[in-house]
Amino acid sequence: MSKRLKEGGPQPRKKKPKAPEPDCEGERGFLVTGQTCQNALRGLKDLRLWLEVEAEVETAVTEATEASSRPRGVAESLDAELLELRSDPAQRRFVTVGMVCKEVAFLRLQHNADVPSRLARQFLAFSAKKRFVSRFADRILPVDGSARPKPENFKCLAEDTLAAHAGRPWRLLYEAFRGGWNTISKEDAMEACKQHLGPDCQSVSEPEVTVVCTVQPRFVGLAVVEMDVDCFRVDDE
Repeated sequence: MSKRLKEGGPQPRKKKPKAPEPDCEGERGFLVTGQTCQNALRGLKDLRLWLEVEAEVETAVTEATEASSRPRGVAESLDAELLELRSDPAQRRFVTVGMVCKEVAFLRLQHNADVPSRLARQFLAFSAKKRFVSRFADRILPVDGSARPKPENFKCLAEDTLAAHAGRPWRLLYEAFRGGWNTISKEDAMEACKQHLGPDCQSVSEPEVTVVCTVQPRFVGLAVVEMDVDCFRVDDE
């Protein structure tokens, strides 16, 4: 034992316990990319505010929904936004998670009726009645289901997400963001698509669906979208 410790000197620092990993199994929503981290966060805010106004709720038409669809004044809109901020986060429809890695932010969807791939088609497809625009967001990628970026978790996720689309012409869009390398590879994603959708159905020129596989430290995400890959890029006007 050193002389310093014998004389009651400062004890060696204890290592702080690691913070528990976030429970990201099954998270659904949208990854928003930007040229900078600040732009990604601003683009995410643009998307959240846009969805709160424009995204249709798949419920029966009632007097309440008819009343909520009428134009609102500035004061009423501000009151509604304040009420949303004060509400329980677990009850909110859209929740800002924030940055998941450099230049990539995540918006979580919490209502089961909201399917990210369907909403993406509603506001990102070139045929959309009112396409989403933002000066800050670069691309928006839907996440219909997610799991920890580990091979065994990804296999279960792929089966749950892709099996219903077996036999349809498909193509793969694979995006591994910073921190997601060396987890789920493009080859892993391609093999899952061939297993559940069929190797003979792969089509680069005329696919019916695009399989979006996104990988970053928080999770590996999958979505099946009925639109072209160019639609994921956001216009600024």
